[in-house]
Amino acid sequence: MKVGLITLHNVKNYGSVLQTYATQNIFKNLGLECEVINYSRKDLIDENLVQNRINSSKVFSKNVFTRFAGKIFLGNSTKKQIKIFNSFLTENINLTKRYNSFEEILEDVPVADIYCTGSDQVWNSDWNKGIEKAFFLEFVPENKKRISYAASFGKEKLDENEIDITKEMLKKYSNISVRENSAVKIINELGIDNVEHVLDPTLMLDKEEWSKLKAEIKHKGKYILVYQLNTKNPEFDNYVKNLSKIKKMPIIRVSNVLYQAFKYGKFAYCPEVKQFLTYFLNAEYIVTDSFHATGFSINFNKKFACIFPKKFSTRLQSILELTGLEERKVQDFNDFSIIDKDIDWNKVNKIIENEREKSLDFLKKAIQQ
Repeated sequence: MKVGLITLHNVKNYGSVLQTYATQNIFKNLGLECEVINYSRKDLIDENLVQNRINSSKVFSKNVFTRFAGKIFLGNSTKKQIKIFNSFLTENINLTKRYNSFEEILEDVPVADIYCTGSDQVWNSDWNKGIEKAFFLEFVPENKKRISYAASFGKEKLDENEIDITKEMLKKYSNISVRENSAVKIINELGIDNVEHVLDPTLMLDKEEWSKLKAEIKHKGKYILVYQLNTKNPEFDNYVKNLSKIKKMPIIRVSNVLYQAFKYGKFAYCPEVKQFLTYFLNAEYIVTDSFHATGFSINFNKKFACIFPKKFSTRLQSILELTGLEERKVQDFNDFSIIDKDIDWNKVNKIIENEREKSLDFLKKAIQQ
């Protein structure tokens, strides 16, 4: 049996490619063939990426001179990102041919027995700059099964203009699973009750499985790993700087964004995906505002502190609540004690293991029905 999986695999982001890898492996471990539908939003197509980043930048889109500077500055960094992430996808992900629009998929629908949406923020209309029908499997023939695994809206509620269309599209799914409690509520309020809360795929693979991807990194001693997605947060920056001084331990700042070279800490710029994962496996402490980095911190039993971003924080709240680790959220930026607070990892690991079983049960049921 073959699964056609559509997700945000082609975002130049570590969490995106690693959740794709994990989802593919979940299906493979269940004895299914999995093929990732190689679809990208128009603004995320590799050839358009530099220009679209310039257009969306307040700094580089001002005039002809800033646009020229943007081509140089963003051009080089974007090329590196494309090389790093595409290389991982090519080596590790079973991809279909490339589709650059919804119309292209409609004209040549990839063949599968079951079609699956997820994981990641596939249903977030803010992130997707509107409703992306491809991520709601609107290209799938009517006689084929549609399911979702750990899909996310990334927000607390839908905008008024997307309620009716979202309801109509989700009604075509035989089985729906989402990544956050807030998403369960959203779908229930649409009058759809066949929805379950499951683990993010990156948590479905245990530390031993992730360690198979371990690679060589330059840093050998103890360090505090910083993975920061929301760069305009001075409180975050001051927190890690002061934590480094208190712990007398260097900051290793991993990012695929060149701008972070100007921030505090030793900068590991755009490492290969396997190296990125290794930084987490080897870290003494982790400070992050990223959902997937929080998930890896929990999965690898690391001491960590989580700083919530202003937008799209429901996913972070959900995973901390699920594992009973709400106290790892930084609420007082002068409190550096939370990162050393004891964690009952036996209890946390038991919760994760139980949730893995429930999530696998969902998939088995969805596949067999």
